[in-house]
This record gives sequence, C-alpha cells and structure tokens, in this order.
Amino acid sequence: MANKLYYSITGCSNVMSISVTDSHSAPTAQASIQCETMSGIDVGSAITIYLGYSDLATQNKVFSGYVKNVVKSQSPTIYEISCANAMVRAVDYFIASSDPDSPYSKKNITAEKVVKDLMAMAGLTNYDGHTSYFTFATTANGIIEVNLVSSYDYSKFIADLIAWHVYADIDGQVHFMKRDPFPQVGDVSALTLDNNNLTDVSYWRSDRDLRNRVVVYGAADVYATAQASSPYLPVGFYKSVAVGAPDVIDNQTMAQMSADYNLTKLNRLTIGGSATIIGDSSLKCRDCVTINKSDIGMTGLWYVYGLEHSFSKDGFKTSIDVRKEA
Repeated sequence: MANKLYYSITGCSNVMSISVTDSHSAPTAQASIQCETMSGIDVGSAITIYLGYSDLATQNKVFSGYVKNVVKSQSPTIYEISCANAMVRAVDYFIASSDPDSPYSKKNITAEKVVKDLMAMAGLTNYDGHTSYFTFATTANGIIEVNLVSSYDYSKFIADLIAWHVYADIDGQVHFMKRDPFPQVGDVSALTLDNNNLTDVSYWRSDRDLRNRVVVYGAADVYATAQASSPYLPVGFYKSVAVGAPDVIDNQTMAQMSADYNLTKLNRLTIGGSATIIGDSSLKCRDCVTINKSDIGMTGLWYVYGLEHSFSKDGFKTSIDVRKEA
C-alpha cells in the first residue's frame, strides 16, 4: 500500500501542487504553490511548508519565507502563490545613502562583520558569521564604502572574494562561512542512495568552471597572483579569472590570501550528477549524501548542490543535483 502523502502550508488548503527549489548558487530558495483556498495570507506574509507522509510520521519543514506574488484565476478558482526564503530581504534591500557623501563606511573591519552589518540593514539579524581571518581597510587611507548596491550582492561579493559562501537556511538564519560546493572535511552523509531508491541517474564531468590562474587587484600597488598547472589543460595553458577589490583589499597579505583561496577552490574539474528519488522531506540543499552507483562512476560522498521537492496528486518526488571534488 502506498504511503499517505502529507502537507501543511500556512494559509493554504485544497492544495493541488507544491514545488520547493534551492541551490548553492541561487540567492534564495523558492516555493510555488497551487491551491483552491487561500486565507489569512497575502503578499509579504510569512509562510511555512511541511511535506512528508502522515502514516510514517515523517513530516519535515521544507521551506520558510515570504509570499512574493499571488495570481488568482476563476472557473475554477485557483491561487498560484510564489514565495522566497528569508534571503530575499537582502536581495530586495537596496543600499542608497540619503547623503551620497556619507555612505556606509568602515575601517579595519572583518569580512564577517561587513556581512553582518549588511544583513542587519535588511532586517536579517539571525546571523551566524564564522571567523574569516580577513580584515579589510587596514591602512591609514583605507576605507570600505558600500552604496548603490543590494545587501545581498555586496555580501556575495565579499564571500566570492575569499572563496566563502553566504546563504539563508530553512529556518531563516543567515550563514557566512567556508562552504565549498563539494564535500569538505567534517561533512557527514544524510542519506544513502543506491539502486533501491535512485531513478533517472546521470553523471558528468566538466572543465567549465575550472580556473588555474587567479589575479587579485586591490588598492594602489596591491595585487597578487596564484596559479598552478592543471592535468585537464594543456601544459603551460592557463584559464584566468580576475578579482577587483580596490576599495576592500589594501594590504598585500589579504590580496595573496584571496588569490590562494580562490585558486584552491577553482583549480579542479566540476564533477556532478543528478537523480530523482521517492520524495524525502528530510533532505536539504547543502546536505551530503552517499551514492552507491558504481556502474556509472558515482560512489562515495556527494554534496547536494541543488534540490527540488515536487508534490502533487501524482505523488511526491525529490530531484537532486550533486557535486563531488575532483
């Protein structure tokens, strides 16, 4: 007998379909709901989604965030509701100083404190910022100024500068941390996937994102390069990326650290795959899973780079996009 599907959504009933998506590279997690009845919520309202199976007592929160758009059709009445998670506050918060000569400005400030301040501007105060060991604007003339940019975009710029990651989790807490887009030391498996629960599996390898030369431009006379050979490129050939941060990096040590960190992250193949499994609401983007599919080369621990939970009258399935270190 098939397991009995379960859902619970703030202000929604007679639900026809639910889709929840999240990705390591996306600013926000997204949710889309089709239902026949909507009550007590509107654009801007907080919304939470639980999915699972009532007979297995496995119901988990898969999304929390805010309603961004509502479309109502008639004959029959159907509501289509679009939502985004907490990080949408930072995406939508555009920093524009009332006095252009007095923008947000700081001296001798760590990367994690910059991001904390920018998130707080957008009302996101539930913040977990790890120690980065990066300090900006350290010289006598150094100053970091932020204006005419969204809180998220500048925070993402800071994260990319030091090869870190900024995101909001399923409970709305913002994290600023070293989170590689592949399994890293300390990761544990949330689920084991094999022929018993895997369908539509694919595996791929690509040098699309490989960069084996990183150049960082800081303030005047501050610049750094990190490069290394790659077994996936011709001898002596370099795929370069340039990072410009003249108002942020003003000492040589920070410039070299930025170049070195990004080279470590980027000088590798991107190894990935995708699969669909029977819906599992316990699985989240940025979890790791163990995959036993040796016939196509997918074994060991993999990072859940992207995920979609799809729920409808046809059932509940979870689709994943996974990555592994080369």
